Amino acid sequence: MTVGARTFRIEETLLEPVALPPPPTRHALFAILIALAVLLHVATIGSGDLYSQTEGQYAGAAKEMVETHNWLLPTNNGIPRLQKPPLLYWLIIVSFKLFGVNAAAARLPVALASVVLVALIFLIGEKLADYWRGFLASLIYLSFCGVFLLARIVMPEPVVSALIAGAIFCGLCGYQRRRYRAAWFAGFWICSALACLTKGLLGIVYPTAIFLLLSIFYREARLRFRALLRWEYLLIFCLIVAPWHIWAQWHFPGYFGYLVRSEWIGHLRGLNDATHDFKGVPVYQFLGMHLAWWFPWSIALLPGVIFAWRRIIRPRGIEFSDALPLCWMGVIFVPLLFLGQRQDYYSMSMWSALALWAALAWSRMPNKLRAAGAIVVCSIGLMSAAVALFLTNAAQTLNGNWGAMDDRWTAWEALHNMPASTWLSFRPMFLISGVSLVSLSLVALYFIFKQREKLAAVALSVAMIPAGLGMMESVARIAPYFSLANLGRHLNATLDEKGEVLFEGPLNDGSSLIFYLNRKFSLVNQNPQKEAPLGTPSIDIFLDQDAVLKKWTQTEAVYLIVEQGRLGHWKPVLTDRFHIFHQITTSGTYVVLSNQL
Repeated sequence: MTVGARTFRIEETLLEPVALPPPPTRHALFAILIALAVLLHVATIGSGDLYSQTEGQYAGAAKEMVETHNWLLPTNNGIPRLQKPPLLYWLIIVSFKLFGVNAAAARLPVALASVVLVALIFLIGEKLADYWRGFLASLIYLSFCGVFLLARIVMPEPVVSALIAGAIFCGLCGYQRRRYRAAWFAGFWICSALACLTKGLLGIVYPTAIFLLLSIFYREARLRFRALLRWEYLLIFCLIVAPWHIWAQWHFPGYFGYLVRSEWIGHLRGLNDATHDFKGVPVYQFLGMHLAWWFPWSIALLPGVIFAWRRIIRPRGIEFSDALPLCWMGVIFVPLLFLGQRQDYYSMSMWSALALWAALAWSRMPNKLRAAGAIVVCSIGLMSAAVALFLTNAAQTLNGNWGAMDDRWTAWEALHNMPASTWLSFRPMFLISGVSLVSLSLVALYFIFKQREKLAAVALSVAMIPAGLGMMESVARIAPYFSLANLGRHLNATLDEKGEVLFEGPLNDGSSLIFYLNRKFSLVNQNPQKEAPLGTPSIDIFLDQDAVLKKWTQTEAVYLIVEQGRLGHWKPVLTDRFHIFHQITTSGTYVVLSNQL
């Protein structure tokens, strides 16, 4: 009797999915990752108030869209906000409709995007190598210091990062599979279109540049990715992206010109269109910040990158699976170094690629260099514990020196002006972080000596979880220094129907008021053309000092929010004319003045 056996074609063997189903280990690792991502990013969304700047802008605009039932026009305090497309606003609106208007609901879309990104990193790593590569890459990404802090901010970058990873995953599946290739390539364009509808044209520029580079270096990629240029895909992309932009241009005739000047040309030149000031930081500072954002892996991999880079990169024979994360990182990170606005969060779209490459580099590093990296991480843990002791000893000194600060207040100087008791409250965080880093680094060293590099990588990643949770809690505790939430709540309870709120400062600095204050407020001593470049709102919300003094004489309550550094200006102005200077409350670096006794 003859037993027949099927012969697999070479394409099915190398490119199609494996013939055997994945083992239970694979499913267990995937489930662990998703559960951990939900624990770190979804379960913590209710911690702390929303900050001014980005969080207040997006959450406040979504709140106003819900109140006005205008789903196409984002506004901040009634001022059109068309700097970015509306997808993130729409996602926040859906969250508000489901869970109410609150800070947790505002953070939910970003948190879910982080969970999706973790799943995509796993799947991409699995396609490039195996499920263990995907698991380690996802775990490395979750353990980045920057992910604990920046990936929970209400801004487009976490959503765009997930969509770009989705586009890369669809393109990779289309590259590896002839079957359903058309559907996967359509998914590439849909993800790219949604990324463009979240942040702008970079949503399509980044994925296409990555696959273009791969096509230049690899003939197979060139042949297969050619199918991405079919007209049907371009039509799908245009149908998703174009309608809202056409609507914006129709209702605001200067929209396209403003977009080109401020977002495209300004981004490349690194200039702010309104002020022509350089936006960003020097290159060395930009790189230094990323060493912190990528900790502990920026330190753990450093010995291997320096002393064994040929073994890690293998420059004479870079395979497609190695080249994909390298091209991904290069397309996004290199232009940020030499062109445009060097803001740290702009690079978040390549952190997933860095995690994929870090998992590869860790597997190829010599054992002694792995041990050296773990020892350095352990040393930093000891330093963290020492900082906890220093905070205890320095509390009295800090209490004695805060009064010597001058009156030049900026956003970052707020950190220097926090009470010593607030700094002292960080002591448990530093201590727990230090203990976690030291103990689990020693565990990683044990696994390294036992030739179990995968378990060593797991130990180093898990070491960051207590530290990351501590950082989240610290951000929540210092919220009063970067958010006007407390002032908004206080004024909501104090204001009557005719009361007015005035804010001296740019709208960006007071944007958290948009979310927390239950009415519009006026801006004092600000340039209307800078604050509202596409047209001022129907009501006059821009006041000069004379207009403020005129309002101060009315019987209705007027509340003026100023920085503490401006008290020296306003106190003589008000007392000379009204003989009254009534300061009702403070929060962080801001003070509320009132015309009511």
